[in-house]
Amino acid sequence: MLTLSPTDLLWLLFSTILVFLMQAGFCCLETGLCRSKNGINVASKNLIDLCIGTLIFWAVGFGLMFGHTIGGFIGTNYFCFDDTLAPSLCAFFIFQAVFSSTSITICSGAVAERIRLKAYCFFVVIIAAVIYPVFGHWAWSNLDPQNSTGWLLKMGFRDFAGSTVVHSVGAWCALAAVIVVGPRYQRYREESAENPFTSSNAPIATLGLFL
Repeated sequence: MLTLSPTDLLWLLFSTILVFLMQAGFCCLETGLCRSKNGINVASKNLIDLCIGTLIFWAVGFGLMFGHTIGGFIGTNYFCFDDTLAPSLCAFFIFQAVFSSTSITICSGAVAERIRLKAYCFFVVIIAAVIYPVFGHWAWSNLDPQNSTGWLLKMGFRDFAGSTVVHSVGAWCALAAVIVVGPRYQRYREESAENPFTSSNAPIATLGLFL
């Protein structure tokens, strides 16, 4: 069972706030670079990443990712946990939930202006419930001290600061989505100078970059 000292708990929550601020950065960056008519839609998808993504991660994803393992392939408990969970585990869940949202938001930027809201909600559910937590279980240790390694970790795989579990998984999901959506035909041709790419709000996009 994960236990943290008060100092460790405070540091974990402070780190959670820093990761959470990335959501604000993504939102500013994506809405600032998209066309103004789609700004609300793009911002809504960022909010969906956090709200629906966190809810699904609480109900299913956290258990699959950090529950007691079956052969290093999948977790089996911590589904829909209640307020009886230890404070250290609750803080750890919040920390992991914002990382889950970050991975999903990588996809929202890739398909900004290109996908309907209902389809995107389905996309978020699949990533938060299955794709992200299952791979995370393979690559990271779970919370069972008796059998705490995923099968990839046992083989020597090392994930540096979430570079694979968070960022690469998000990027591969984004690539899959872009392949399905397809290219913007006749959108960026050289002869279409009358319809160039323009950002709706460059200062907001710049703020997103800094965040």
